[in-house]
Amino acid sequence: MRQKWLWALIGLTGLLLLVSNVLIGLVMLLPVAALLFAIRLTTEVREDGVYVEFAPIHRSFRRIPADQIERVEVTEFGLLTYGGIGLRWTPNAVAYMTKRGRGIRISRKNAKSIVIGSQDADTLAETVGELL
Repeated sequence: MRQKWLWALIGLTGLLLLVSNVLIGLVMLLPVAALLFAIRLTTEVREDGVYVEFAPIHRSFRRIPADQIERVEVTEFGLLTYGGIGLRWTPNAVAYMTKRGRGIRISRKNAKSIVIGSQDADTLAETVGELL
């Protein structure tokens, strides 16, 4: 999560808190900054499905079985498409995003779609498509 606007917002909030009370500012700012810096989205495509880990929220990979995948497509999304960045639930999808941009949408049989942000969405979609 190396987004300049988010770090500017954290810095401004931290500055305001530091002006009002140095100790309270540090107590509130440091854990939030540490969490945002530690966020990592890892996606693996294996023979039996797609595995997604959104650390430190997930302690292990979440599996999307290959036999549940109906189709996969490249998609683009903004910061507010799914209500912000992070792990988001909507009525029709679960989204894993660390920034706005591109990713893939995995449509599943009798379940919510999964949206996964990716730096190389085309290659990811092609690799997941080979499971079908």
